[in-house]
Amino acid sequence: MVLALLGVAAAGCLVWLVVASDLPPGVRLALAIPAVLVLLLVKPSFGRVPRHGVITEREAPQLHRLVREVADAAGTPVPDVICADLTINAGVGRLGWRQRSVLVIGIPLWVMLPRPARVALLAHELGHLANGDPLRVRRTLLATTFGSRAVMATGGRNPWRRAVRATESLAEQGSGMVVFLGMVVHGIVALANVAAATAQLLIDTVAMPDSRRAEYRADLVARRVAGSAPFLRSCETVLLAGRLWQDLWHLAPRIDGEQLEAMAAEARQRLSADLPLTRQLSQRTTDLWSTHPGEDQRMRLIEALPDTDGALWVDDIRWAEVDAELAPWRRSAHNALLGTRDRF
Repeated sequence: MVLALLGVAAAGCLVWLVVASDLPPGVRLALAIPAVLVLLLVKPSFGRVPRHGVITEREAPQLHRLVREVADAAGTPVPDVICADLTINAGVGRLGWRQRSVLVIGIPLWVMLPRPARVALLAHELGHLANGDPLRVRRTLLATTFGSRAVMATGGRNPWRRAVRATESLAEQGSGMVVFLGMVVHGIVALANVAAATAQLLIDTVAMPDSRRAEYRADLVARRVAGSAPFLRSCETVLLAGRLWQDLWHLAPRIDGEQLEAMAAEARQRLSADLPLTRQLSQRTTDLWSTHPGEDQRMRLIEALPDTDGALWVDDIRWAEVDAELAPWRRSAHNALLGTRDRF
């Protein structure tokens, strides 16, 4: 709220300088520059609905049917847009001026998950919509990005190292007064950078615990919709995802896109013996500023609750139909594996 009022004040200052002020031009310019900088730092960011990777209902009716059933079970409207990409991730958000809900499915993660765990993945992401998390993020986005924007505007990380190097460069080329002025200017910028970074850390200290609670709430929706066991399998797959993808990378020249799911299942079975240690190590991934809790923490929550079978079950015939609709994306994932190998 304070930052929004600051932006309104900066806009009002610019209007006054243009319309009503009788100050000299030089003074107007001196006052307009900081006002413009403030507006750049507090301007709203609505994001963009992806143009590529959109999966229409005409292209994948069974996938849309599945998402619709998961949304009904989670108690939320169906997402306006369903997209696929080639990341080991999944997400949901509200994007664009119209704030359309967008579900993004990372195909590499999708093929690595057991089929029931895919329902848990969808239910978790749609659980964020059911709990209103994208709107909460939208309301707090200005505060949570102001500091990082200010850090980038003042040069990014390592401000004092950058200031020293700039001063040394001026010392090699300019006079004593130029060096002194350069030291002053770069020192002020470095101080502003440190202040912005400190502000961002303080904001994240307050905001990130709520972000982690939102993940737990979405996990409870996933447990209710998909069941306890599928949710736990999804967490195990996320824990092993990096190693699974590495195994698929080695196998890529000898298989095709249609074999990715079977090879991922074999690798998952082979790596399952490492899960206890991997879970233990995941406890170290969470700190005061983490947006997500560790996978072990999320699994402990569900394990502490009574087992449930979930509200939605999908048979193998429907899964085969969904897989057939996503066959082009599996080929794209396979090509991405081959392309990564080629680059190395």
